[in-house]
Amino acid sequence: MNRTLLSLSPGVPAVALLSAIWLPFVNTPHLWFGLPALFVWLSAWVLLITPALLLAERGRSGGRDR
Repeated sequence: MNRTLLSLSPGVPAVALLSAIWLPFVNTPHLWFGLPALFVWLSAWVLLITPALLLAERGRSGGRDR
């Protein structure tokens, strides 16, 4: 994959987290899986930060650390 694309991968969860309160389908009183929609949205993106950081690190090192 392109190194620039991999280095930008942590930006996707960051933008999703920061934009959560302005997204009308997330910031509603409805429940997703029995929990508030905003809580589910934020929890999912927080969990996706780790794989995004792993992709960025693998792209930065080029797989040389094996």
